[in-house]
Amino acid sequence: MENKVILYNINEDNGDSFVLRAFMFPDGRLVLEGQDFCETAKNWFGDEEYEYYYTFNIENTNKLKAVLKSDDLLKTLVEFFSGEMINEKLRKLCEDNDIKFDIHVI
Repeated sequence: MENKVILYNINEDNGDSFVLRAFMFPDGRLVLEGQDFCETAKNWFGDEEYEYYYTFNIENTNKLKAVLKSDDLLKTLVEFFSGEMINEKLRKLCEDNDIKFDIHVI
């Protein structure tokens, strides 16, 4: 599998769009990269584009692999998301299993 995958790419009838990608750094760290274009972002931040990153260090990437029983984390995350915007489900899974990550918003 590639080192970068799309977890979901949702385009709504009103023009809003939401994309979440996942990639692995060569050292094994996981990053989720989200980009939303929507009216809500414009109302909150003054711009319709909203970007965010979930970054996991190596220890927490490995914990996530163990919880998901995964040898190929990117493939497993594609299956976990199944093209749906379920970021909250992933955050809850991480919280319940003491898997830490940083969130960066641009």
